[in-house]
Amino acid sequence: METLVGAKVNLSLAVTGRRDGMHTLDMRVCSVSLGDGVRLSEGGARFSFTETPAGFVPALYTPLLERAYALMHGEWGGEYSFTIAKRIPHLAGLGGSSAPVAGMARLWAKARGVTPDPRFLLRLGSDVPYMFRGGDARVRGTGEEVEGLPFEEREVLIVTVEGGVDTAKAYALYDGMCGEERYAHGDGELFFNDLFPAAVRLNPRVGDAVRALRALGVKDAVMTGSGSAVCAFSPAGGLLALQPELSRLGFGCTMTHTVPESAL
Repeated sequence: METLVGAKVNLSLAVTGRRDGMHTLDMRVCSVSLGDGVRLSEGGARFSFTETPAGFVPALYTPLLERAYALMHGEWGGEYSFTIAKRIPHLAGLGGSSAPVAGMARLWAKARGVTPDPRFLLRLGSDVPYMFRGGDARVRGTGEEVEGLPFEEREVLIVTVEGGVDTAKAYALYDGMCGEERYAHGDGELFFNDLFPAAVRLNPRVGDAVRALRALGVKDAVMTGSGSAVCAFSPAGGLLALQPELSRLGFGCTMTHTVPESAL
């Protein structure tokens, strides 16, 4: 069995507070056609990689997979091997750390004939409950509240910068910059990210990417997750034409499109 876990792209991200030492969020997210492929089999090495993105070191990532494997084995039983085609960029805010785990959970649950408890999926990682499902959604709390939304077809250009952004450092810097003060956002507002100022301090190229897109006439662009990727959205196309200039400016570009839950 195999599955594709699409990268998680934010259309918005509001930090709403803290609970049990973790930040609570209110996010609009969608899945895109760029994703990690995961294949389940019996026998062989527990984990193997057929593809990896630049800067990704499998040996550093394996402990996270081993932890997830132990939790799933304890919850559902069974023993399986997983082959991973890792395509989502590293340290980009696209759910790259959670995607293989979500894929493992999908396949393991299917093999065992079980429906996962959302509380268990949350134990696997804060992005896993959403990425297990995918598609258009509103995600709240620490990742446990996933509300499916109608699918909206969009072209998405993912712009990546060198250096990435460390998630823990971004949240710590956000706390230092904002304290208890929170931005006010209208219900349904899109294309903002409360973590953007902190990410720009950690990696100024994130801000450069947004400015470059604005200069090229892109209205709907926002940093995804804690960065460092910036995503441009268009329901009518035309983003492909921006790639040559963005590449000339030193940015990485990946052309994708949104995909519904049923395609994952």
